[in-house]
Amino acid sequence: MRFLLVAMLLCLATGAAAQQLKPWSGGATPALALRDVEGRPHRLEDYRGKVVLVNFWATWCEPCREEMPSMNRLRAALAGRPFEVLAVNLAESESRIRRFMEQVPLEFTVLMDRDSGTARAWQARVLPVSFLVGADGRIRYSVLGEINWTAESVRKTIVELLPPQKAGTDHVFVERKRGLSLLSYSASSGTLGVVPLMTMPPRSPGVTLP
Repeated sequence: MRFLLVAMLLCLATGAAAQQLKPWSGGATPALALRDVEGRPHRLEDYRGKVVLVNFWATWCEPCREEMPSMNRLRAALAGRPFEVLAVNLAESESRIRRFMEQVPLEFTVLMDRDSGTARAWQARVLPVSFLVGADGRIRYSVLGEINWTAESVRKTIVELLPPQKAGTDHVFVERKRGLSLLSYSASSGTLGVVPLMTMPPRSPGVTLP
């Protein structure tokens, strides 16, 4: 209860200007294993290979509510990329969280930290507080207070954390003098290959090919 009271007071004290992401130097990533509002279990380690935004919030925290629309937009902008948002609610009832979500639809996973144990492990004494966890499971950045998650500098920082996309092979069909070939370009090696698919006989004078 004391931890929750401190968080409420600090939330009121930090609701002024938007903050900036700061490189993390606070040590190893704490464990995170909670259930969402539907009762499904989530573990941070299950998201290895993705960049994860871990956000601690509460419905009574005005700066928390203010930044959530930009979190929605960020999630939508990075749809299809290895990126997830885990919003950890601080010790509120499921019914209260659901009522809030009816008013403010959230397009990301909401987890319930019923006893504030996870918040204590992450030293989330101020709300909102957010952590950017890299694809390797290590915390890379943190921010105390509200932030615009769709600001260009913030989005660029997150995109730089994303693991590189797997380079595929682009194929282009081309007609050559003696047949149809496949140009195969590999983005990973930068090589261009030519694969003959069909050979046509030489043209005879006066013959029109179909």
